[in-house]
Amino acid sequence: MPKFTVEYNSSRPADEAFATVKKFLADGGEIKKFDAKAQVSFEDATKSCKIHGGQFKAEMNVAPAGTGSKVAVLVDLPLLLTPFKGKVQETLQKMLSKHLA
Repeated sequence: MPKFTVEYNSSRPADEAFATVKKFLADGGEIKKFDAKAQVSFEDATKSCKIHGGQFKAEMNVAPAGTGSKVAVLVDLPLLLTPFKGKVQETLQKMLSKHLA
């Protein structure tokens, strides 16, 4: 399975950015568009989460970066979905900028 990372720098502090990410992922609406079977588990202590779906796996981490934070999403796609890598990256960037701008 090919893996790639999408990174986003936010002006929000890490705690606030993680709370925002947790809220929109827990709602599930945007993630369910990718995979209706997607399940999200959160690890508050490390400000991270794991997303498991029928078609993909992903890990998201939020870390302090200066006065803001850095959100990194490691996506693991099946070989058959590799041609859609660019679209997945673009969609994740839009999603993160929409919620963390």
